[in-house]
Amino acid sequence: MQPTGVDPVTLPHDMRHAALAPILALLALVLAIPTAAHGQAGSDTKVSVTAVAPRPAVRPGDRIPVAVVLDIAPQWHVWTSEAQAKALPAGMVAFDAAIFTEITLQGVTPAAAATASGSIQWPKPHGVTLDQGDGPQAFAVYEGKAIAYVPVAVSPSASGRVELAFEVTVQACTDTCLAPSTIPVKLALDVRADAGDVAADPAVFGGFDPSALGAGTDAGGGPSATGVARAAPIRVPLFGWDFELDPESGTFFPIMLLLAFVGGAILNFTPCVLPVVPLKIMGLAGAAGGERRRTFVLGAAMTAGVVGFWGVLGVLLSSVKGFEQSNQLFQYPAFTITVGAFIAVMATGMAGFFTIGLPQWVYSVETKNETVPGSVIFGVMTAVLSTPCTAPLMGAAAGWAVTTKSPFTIIAVFLTIGLGMGAPYLVLSAFPQLAKRLPKSGPASDVLKQVMGLLLMAAAVYFIGAGINGYRTEPIKAHWWLIGALGVAAGLWTSWKALSLARTGAGRATFVAAGVFIAVVSGAIPPVLTYERLPWKPYSADALAGAMRDGNVAVLDFTAEWCINCKTFEKTILESDAVSAVLNEPGVALLKADITGKDAPGSAKLAELGRVTIPLLVVYASDGTETLKSEAYTAQQVIDAVRAAQQKRRR
Repeated sequence: MQPTGVDPVTLPHDMRHAALAPILALLALVLAIPTAAHGQAGSDTKVSVTAVAPRPAVRPGDRIPVAVVLDIAPQWHVWTSEAQAKALPAGMVAFDAAIFTEITLQGVTPAAAATASGSIQWPKPHGVTLDQGDGPQAFAVYEGKAIAYVPVAVSPSASGRVELAFEVTVQACTDTCLAPSTIPVKLALDVRADAGDVAADPAVFGGFDPSALGAGTDAGGGPSATGVARAAPIRVPLFGWDFELDPESGTFFPIMLLLAFVGGAILNFTPCVLPVVPLKIMGLAGAAGGERRRTFVLGAAMTAGVVGFWGVLGVLLSSVKGFEQSNQLFQYPAFTITVGAFIAVMATGMAGFFTIGLPQWVYSVETKNETVPGSVIFGVMTAVLSTPCTAPLMGAAAGWAVTTKSPFTIIAVFLTIGLGMGAPYLVLSAFPQLAKRLPKSGPASDVLKQVMGLLLMAAAVYFIGAGINGYRTEPIKAHWWLIGALGVAAGLWTSWKALSLARTGAGRATFVAAGVFIAVVSGAIPPVLTYERLPWKPYSADALAGAMRDGNVAVLDFTAEWCINCKTFEKTILESDAVSAVLNEPGVALLKADITGKDAPGSAKLAELGRVTIPLLVVYASDGTETLKSEAYTAQQVIDAVRAAQQKRRR
């Protein structure tokens, strides 16, 4: 079975030698050339698709499963979905070069009357035994009548006729494969407030799991016979002050935009961004001595760079297949190393060491050479640095937006995150007197720049080290000692210069204490971050399923080498005495989903959970129940979640 996308060609299945692979590929190419001009049988000749609603009419605000029914001709089959191929049952494999089955909601008429609102429930795959040169293997496929369920949320303001346009991509195969086809299918919904509850056709919806929609239960607590659910509340984690929002409320979308804005503003105080914030503040302080209008233009330019970058992320997440996380760029080690090198150049300029010829654009973003293009570039760089981190509130808003599958919603939320992140700089430039207290010239200013340059260089080493680790199976840890040394140097230099430059005893004591604090914290970083206190094992779908099958509580931690927030949560919360004692108990399986690289198995699981940012911690009971899913959790929440999962096991 060769998924080449060419006309059917029968090839013997007993060709087992890898040396034949180039010959087969060349044969496929040669056969494809003459057939291209004559047309080629497509998979749509063997697969027909229909879309079915669970009842004749639905109410505004309903969440429904749309059944996408694939009728596959006898003796033919199509490949599973890509998401399902990453978590197949034991003994079943996916063909790496397959054209996976894909269903997308391409359009809604009228616009925004409905959106896709969660993960597709795919049909159970079948195994077809074939020998592709590595011995007989069971390849995962769909056969006969295969039904996938697409969760769709109807807008609370929708009414009348709403038309959904889906596209279904399949490749039909038997002993040979046909060219893949993208099959359009439409479904008309009648949306009205007085729509009654009508039982869904069990022949079509009998395999649907109502829990996929959240609140799909009837009065007796069983699955809803209508297959329709009201929208489940959206839980927003906030360090123990968690709260829920009702998606059917008329104020829900404005509140989500507010959360995105506040979360974007908080990003400026995360470890990812904090090292570069003083750079811009000092630049604006220097510009504040001149024309006020120019200072505002520079601040607005930086804000435009920040907002523009987050807007581009929104466009990518809403339109580019395979782009599923806001921090996905850092899954490419070359990008992470490039960011680190850029920061290193900035740090060198900050410390006043630009004595060699450098490209002109480098000087444009140096704080003493404030320019409009430089401010835009600096804004983009600041936004890039923010993406490895997640701020409270922001993660919930971004995750919800992406699960809607609505380009308008995704782009609006991500633009709002950018606006929230850039707003403080706009305010500071509008009121430049706020920045005038910072030293703009003289020995004190030079010392401040040197200290910030050292700390920024530590950040550069961090990203370069994280990028190198992206190429490695076992991460190196030596760069943490260089990071610590740079921080210690910055602290000691602060204390030493304060003794000679501070004009008052109080000022001298304050800056000496600040320098000592920086040095002590920096010195503690390497031993803390290079010591693993918990017995984490790598995440895989099989490892998670095996842990729950064995009756264990499964703790799943999403992290990455470039995620500073992740390491902060791990060391301050998960490795705290109280939490680590619970996590080290028998019957608790610790799985680390490290998404440092772009092909990490944790990436698919993160998307399945409806999240686009890390850190994220999920605690599962052995029956698969989530007792915690949070990117902003406390030590007590983790302990309580593990205890709740253990109680479910005992029942």
